[in-house]
Amino acid sequence: MAIKYVERPFAVTKSSGGSVSMTQESGTTNDHRIVTARTVMDDGAGAFPGGWGTVSYASKSVNLKVVTFDRSASTYKADHEDAREFSTAVADGSGSSGGNSAKGGSYGSTTVGEEVFAGSSIVATYRTGAGTPTAKSMSYTPALVSIDLCPYTVDRIVPGSVRFVWMGTTYEDADGVLYRGRSDASPGIISGRVDYASGHALMSDYVVGPNPGSITLLSLWTSKGEWRTASAFFMTDASPIQPGQITITCLDVAGNQIEVTCALDGTLSGPHATGKFEFQNGLAQLQFGDFVLDSSLSVEDKQEWWYDPADVGAVEPLKIWRPWPIDPASLRYNAVSNLYLPVDPEILGLNPTRLPQDGRVPIFAKGRMVCIGHNAQIAPTTYANSDVIDCGRTRLSHVWLIDANGELINEGFTATEADLDAGRVHVTDVSGWAQPVTVEHRIQDMRLCTDVQIDGTVAFNFPLSHDFPEGSVVSSVLLFGTKFARVASVFDQQSWDGVTWADNVDGNPAVASYNDAAYPIAVTNAGALTERYALKFKADATTFDLIGEFSGGLGQGSKNVDFSPGNPFSLSTPLFELAAAGWGNGWVAGNTVFVRLEAAMSSMAVIRTVQPSVAAGTDYSFDLLAGGDVDRPPSAP
Repeated sequence: MAIKYVERPFAVTKSSGGSVSMTQESGTTNDHRIVTARTVMDDGAGAFPGGWGTVSYASKSVNLKVVTFDRSASTYKADHEDAREFSTAVADGSGSSGGNSAKGGSYGSTTVGEEVFAGSSIVATYRTGAGTPTAKSMSYTPALVSIDLCPYTVDRIVPGSVRFVWMGTTYEDADGVLYRGRSDASPGIISGRVDYASGHALMSDYVVGPNPGSITLLSLWTSKGEWRTASAFFMTDASPIQPGQITITCLDVAGNQIEVTCALDGTLSGPHATGKFEFQNGLAQLQFGDFVLDSSLSVEDKQEWWYDPADVGAVEPLKIWRPWPIDPASLRYNAVSNLYLPVDPEILGLNPTRLPQDGRVPIFAKGRMVCIGHNAQIAPTTYANSDVIDCGRTRLSHVWLIDANGELINEGFTATEADLDAGRVHVTDVSGWAQPVTVEHRIQDMRLCTDVQIDGTVAFNFPLSHDFPEGSVVSSVLLFGTKFARVASVFDQQSWDGVTWADNVDGNPAVASYNDAAYPIAVTNAGALTERYALKFKADATTFDLIGEFSGGLGQGSKNVDFSPGNPFSLSTPLFELAAAGWGNGWVAGNTVFVRLEAAMSSMAVIRTVQPSVAAGTDYSFDLLAGGDVDRPPSAP
């Protein structure tokens, strides 16, 4: 018995999921394969229905499930070895209910898998949404537009003479640069430059208008000769020039601007330029050019007038100076000069005729003496009688004791020459001291200056004898020569108003007189002060008051005893000594004796100049230190 298999028809069916977002079409092929085509659409929020996948709009990626293993298919079984099953299969439905029955055979259900035939079987369609605007920029620098201003001549254009109209806009030159819209109130807009040598206007920024192919020339001068130079020497109209405050500009022969600046030491520098400037008189010296490698020069360069093989390496190794010609008529400078107003000698305190124009006097110069010194301190300490203070340094030049009130202590200690050499101070009497006391000591060397540089370097005639630490000071020294204390004049008069000081008798001399010939007034270098003193007799005609012109009242004395008033700065040292035997008789109340002393210290003018400006500080100070040498024979001749 032959068994014939009849293919059951399998129509294409369409079905949809729970939403319109997914549809599918299914069918069979001739080789009994089931083909399913699914169309899936997302929900607009990036999700596919049924958990089939997601869409990332930002990264433009899709994650989609295209294969499933939960699909089942019906199966047909025609041959039956079991009689009960056969009877069930052919039954009309009234038989046993335990099987899957249908007329013509037995059917079942089985799980089947899926596969994708090829990559081309997946087709994605989408619609591009509105994107976020993105700003982009692009810059473009067009080539310079060259306009031939001198098509019929080869003469060079004179700087500052160019003026023309192009496309309805007027352009004019200044220092090699072309401007538009230039007026007394506006510097204009830079529009290009002029090549004076070739006669071309090179336009880089211009206004577009009608007739770009033609220009209207309003002004232009040309010069037959080529006036050029590679060096310049000149003097400013005003001087002195403030250091560093000068700028020089010029144009090279091609119309390129060269700007030269000045350093504080007078060095001039700029592109293709070097030189020197002298501020006091306003003198400038400039050379235009560059040191170039000899190997970088062409054969034509080496035929130029400036090339000489002997000059290669003369200044810089393997290099030669190549000039860079400029137009000397274009040279300009901008400088700040100092103006000094005359000062009234009465206000200044001296005649300024011999002072420099700027009033500044150098404190260091070749051949002058200088003092190199360093001060150090011992922290405030309480001292007792017989203490020896060790300063920790030898060969001291000075020692000062300063009490707790900041006042200088003049008594109660000794510091002889031997003590200073050893660096010691002996305390003898601390009574009256406001303790604790600060000890300040100084080392110093006097040297002759042999050289002074602008950078502050000072050279001396021989090495220093001390090891001067950081913070040491170099001071100028004013030499007075040999000085000694003396009595300049002595005279008397009948009366004195107490305010008028003179070097001669004002009115009538007194009947009595002090005999300074037989009993000269004695003075010492240590005690005498330069001043005029008055000794005015009181009502008893025996005692008198001592009055200094600047010091005021200095005490009183009697003509019956020797008189030796103390120096205001050191009471133990007398200003002078006046013998009682020199007075004689005949003195009455009001009689006054005048004594003018000259100290061993010479007089000097100390003037501080304050420039007009905003105050930079509130506390200013300086020290004046008087020193001297005693003319004594050497101990070991």
